[in-house]
Amino acid sequence: MRSLLTRRMIGAHVLAVVCALAAGGLGFWQLAAWQAQRELAARDLTTQPVVPMEDLIGPDEAFPGQDLGRRVEVSGTWIDDATVYVADRAHEGVAGYWVVTPLSVTDVPGVDSAVPVVRGWSPEPTAAPADADGATAAVTGWLQPPEGTGAVDDDPTDDVFPQLRVADLVQRVDQDLYGAYVIAEEPTPGLVQADLAAVPKPSSTTGLRNLLYALEWWFFAGFALFLWWKFWQDEQADAAAIEAAATQATTSTDQDAAEPVAAGPAE
Repeated sequence: MRSLLTRRMIGAHVLAVVCALAAGGLGFWQLAAWQAQRELAARDLTTQPVVPMEDLIGPDEAFPGQDLGRRVEVSGTWIDDATVYVADRAHEGVAGYWVVTPLSVTDVPGVDSAVPVVRGWSPEPTAAPADADGATAAVTGWLQPPEGTGAVDDDPTDDVFPQLRVADLVQRVDQDLYGAYVIAEEPTPGLVQADLAAVPKPSSTTGLRNLLYALEWWFFAGFALFLWWKFWQDEQADAAAIEAAATQATTSTDQDAAEPVAAGPAE
């Protein structure tokens, strides 16, 4: 163990500790960044303060994925003759329908677009109450992305849809639709509040770069320790070789000293 305390090895100890701690610390820093990104992606916005819908999405804009489930407020007039029912919507284990009515937005100047609003849930489409066409409303609810499950509509002529797809609903109105819909926080009287269709979930690739960086730094830390171990092994081997050579030299000297001087020839 003496070889661990040589001047060369003490320098190697210090260098190995510094490199391992630095690389390990950077690895944990990247791991924390990975966890923070996943927590941010999975944050629940459903209880956050209400914001105007116009602050998050415009009529011709793509859905803002980072605001999935955000509470928004929007005002306008109901387009009641465009009401549709989305089938296979469960509520407390009971299959039913969403009652969806486009709301023509009036609180955004210069905008002539409508946003689909899920007014509530009903066990049967015939049991859904209707609002007077053109009645004004101020809706507070949760912002959701349009659906696209690929479900086929068995009867395109009726008012029952298999999914809430903007491309299907736009055929029922004479104006553009937002690329999103709102689930009303307060259902229309006679309806039950609809359950949220989607809440934020982190993708499997969210923050993946930070996780790979963390693994890379930890590899460097392990490599630094490996180099320290290899250097120590080499030092031990060199010390053993020097000691063996010294022992051999001492043995040879002792043997030479112990040999008698040969007698000269007799006269």
